[in-house]
Amino acid sequence: MPNNYLLVVEGANDEKDILQCAFEKYGFNVIKCKEKISVESFGEFYKYELKSDTDNVVIVEGPRNRIHDFLVKFDTEYEAIDKLFHYPSYHFSGIFLIYDVDHNDNKDVELMFNKFNNESDGMLLLNSPCLEVLADINVDEKRELKFNHLNEYKKNLNVYHNLNGNKSSVNYIIEHFDEIMIHFLELNRNEFDENNIMEHPKLIKDKINLENERVNCKNREDSYVIFRYFTTVLYVAIAYANKLTNEIDNYRTVRSFFESKINK
Repeated sequence: MPNNYLLVVEGANDEKDILQCAFEKYGFNVIKCKEKISVESFGEFYKYELKSDTDNVVIVEGPRNRIHDFLVKFDTEYEAIDKLFHYPSYHFSGIFLIYDVDHNDNKDVELMFNKFNNESDGMLLLNSPCLEVLADINVDEKRELKFNHLNEYKKNLNVYHNLNGNKSSVNYIIEHFDEIMIHFLELNRNEFDENNIMEHPKLIKDKINLENERVNCKNREDSYVIFRYFTTVLYVAIAYANKLTNEIDNYRTVRSFFESKINK
């Protein structure tokens, strides 16, 4: 019997496209929901067809106003993500929430992770500063970047990749996805000396709140973030869905999987 996995993403297009290309490459049937989880209404997520002969990945867009609105909605109206889908709780074998750090404050990040910290009920996978960090070849460097809006960071990445012959940073990510996963997998493993990648989401959450500095101004448009930590744990969702995390010491298994997919 096939397994089904749910990915809740922040963006409407780029995140879905990147994840669709990756999971289809790994042999999954991918369903991108047109409906989305919004602040006003959670929609009806039952109008999709799952295949019975292969594992399925369902990708749905979450609230656009960052983590705070997601927390408010679940604190007031919903107890579990899977109840949105009109299926029993065992319908999804794994649930992952893939969100950008962006302007979220430390308290909201902590609350979100405390609520969604396991793959059965939902695990928060953070990108710092955003998913496009996958295209940032300078993540190993010690640096500070100050942004009022993440569009500035994304624009800089696109300019860099255009100058280097790539259509866009998203296109670069899709074409080099496995190498990028290996890079961040190794980066985080060495940073924390932790061979169980299922522990990485919590470890980077703690460091994100320690390293990044959020400054909220009276005029919201003047608020900014100083980013000092550039990372992602997107590989966790992929490894879990591919059943690579059954052993506690799973780093080498996961790395070997991505190495085997390069140029395929």
